[in-house]
Amino acid sequence: MPDYVHALYTSVKNTWQDAENLDGEHGYVSYIWIPEETYAVDVMRLRIFTEKFRAHSKSALGGGAAVVTSEVTQIPHTHDVAVGTKTSDEKTPNHTHDVAVGTKTSAAGGASHTHDVAIGTKTSAGGGEHRHEMFRWVGTPPDVWDKRHYYGRNAAGNTRGVLLEVVDTSSLYTYETVTDHDHDVVIGTVTSQAKIASHTHDVVVGTVTSAAGGGTHSHDVAIGTVTSESGGGSHAHDVDVPEHTHDIDFGIYEEDIAGRTLSAVLYDPHGNVVKDFGVVVTGEDNDELDLSDYFETLQYGMYKVVLTASARLRARLLFYELCKMYAQS
Repeated sequence: MPDYVHALYTSVKNTWQDAENLDGEHGYVSYIWIPEETYAVDVMRLRIFTEKFRAHSKSALGGGAAVVTSEVTQIPHTHDVAVGTKTSDEKTPNHTHDVAVGTKTSAAGGASHTHDVAIGTKTSAGGGEHRHEMFRWVGTPPDVWDKRHYYGRNAAGNTRGVLLEVVDTSSLYTYETVTDHDHDVVIGTVTSQAKIASHTHDVVVGTVTSAAGGGTHSHDVAIGTVTSESGGGSHAHDVDVPEHTHDIDFGIYEEDIAGRTLSAVLYDPHGNVVKDFGVVVTGEDNDELDLSDYFETLQYGMYKVVLTASARLRARLLFYELCKMYAQS
């Protein structure tokens, strides 16, 4: 501290400025130093300007282009694909279905090559013993043998009438039933082997339609889990990107800041909040903060003003200070 006996008061006027980019996560701190030689702070004002965010490089130039291929460390190899069981629960008995499945085509994304596709044996099991209705009775109950009208359907499903001489009022069915039986459908077993590496395929599946041979009904279809297991053992794909660099596209870049806001908080040398000014400027306007009242009770040391922004911008601070200092006589 100065010698108070021989000290004189002298006025000191000072101005200084500071500027920096900031945003909501990266605030900016500017400092106000009050030395012990200060007797009083008569005026302390801060004018804050918001400017466009500024960078001194625009982007990285393109470069380092290279053709990169992917190689399988173990070729050739195969994959086995297991498809779960498909089951159908018929809601209406005594009917058939015709199912049309569209063509599957594969367009190679790489060079010309071929694939062999392996589909295992499929087995179809009948639903058990059954018989078929042949003629349905449509007349009145007879007392004696008489000619009776019945109807059936032809192969196209159209109704066709028949005239039989019977002594019964019930419909007629086939004479014998069909016992349980199986149908084996062999699609063939082949192997799958890619002729080239690093390629893609587009697979197009046609429309599937179902024409019921019976009346209105529905089916529940359960599809099992599909798993894939490498038939060629564990393998990997290596991608090699050569070492390369990118030059900087030098130049000054400025960003529009319309509608963005700036806030300011004043802290004393002990880190306590002296004043939270909240939002002080908007857009590219400027605002003046009179800090004089907050320096009437002096604390020697480093005050600081902390700025934060709602988005990326540049803040410029202009300080004006008028103090009375001790001077030796």
